[in-house]
Amino acid sequence: MAVDSEQHAPSNYWKDRENPDLQPLMRYVPSGITVNSPLKRMLFHAPECIPVPKSSRGIKSNKVKGIGVYYYPSTNNNIVQTCSSSAVLWLHGGGRILGSAYSMKERDYCHKIVDLLGVPVLSAKYRLAPKHPFPAALDDARMAYQWLAGKLAETCTSKVKIALAGESAGGGLAAELSQWLLDANNADLTIPLPVCQLLIYPMLDDRTCVDNALSKVPPHMVWNNKSNKYAWSSYLGKKYSPGDEQLPNYASASRRINLSNLPPAFVLVGDMDLFHQECVEYARRLREDGVQVELMSVKGGFHGMISFANMAPLDKEPLPIVEGWERFQAFGKRYLSD
Repeated sequence: MAVDSEQHAPSNYWKDRENPDLQPLMRYVPSGITVNSPLKRMLFHAPECIPVPKSSRGIKSNKVKGIGVYYYPSTNNNIVQTCSSSAVLWLHGGGRILGSAYSMKERDYCHKIVDLLGVPVLSAKYRLAPKHPFPAALDDARMAYQWLAGKLAETCTSKVKIALAGESAGGGLAAELSQWLLDANNADLTIPLPVCQLLIYPMLDDRTCVDNALSKVPPHMVWNNKSNKYAWSSYLGKKYSPGDEQLPNYASASRRINLSNLPPAFVLVGDMDLFHQECVEYARRLREDGVQVELMSVKGGFHGMISFANMAPLDKEPLPIVEGWERFQAFGKRYLSD
């Protein structure tokens, strides 16, 4: 892994915020990672391209050309025949420059969500920066949403219910897609609105990466502000820069002034995460504008903690991760249940 030698171990700076329940997991988290060049991006992206074994343990999957991977529950190795008018659109993480809808990490996420919510999950493919800057990823996410809405409408006469969900960059894209869908629905009532947002430490605000105070502290675990600046600069392309006075609509979720009428949102973030402040602020603004919000701020939580919990060889999931999934499940079922 590429390591920035000028960085110090994050645990030294964040010692007073460490969570004993997460310490077993932290042993598996590398420190000093920075993705701030095309070469480093390529090195970190390569593992995402490894072929993934087929789904198992009662969950089926189909690849949908140009869209992603569709996961759905099954019984006794047979496809469930009952109608489902509810589903989740899942958007992967990776700073908008890394990641894949087809990776093992995303398969594990989607399996978990199918198990918890009992509904199909579409892991959406989207193009990555810097080769494909804004709005390419949003366009692809929108296309995946429309495909999913159409599929549900074809198979069931009940009202279509879709939750938008994502981790990190995917959470940010989910928030931006929610904004686009709200505005589109105001103009065209045939476009169904998502029933809720399930946002796991979402990447919401480009202005974080130009916050000098955050850049001066010892780096945050997994995703620091150098990586963040490279990612946002890549995503915004040549016409715009992070922190510009104005950006195009839907380029950065936190830039939207009026957040009223957006879908209810569950936001999970750790207080050691670079995105903690922007997530807390976005949740506050949603609540002030009348949106139902549940914010879970995890003491000692760091960026990527749920992904690492999925991959680490632990005897049992740390309690904050268990509680996070329980609250994710309760919030999602509240809005997806018929």
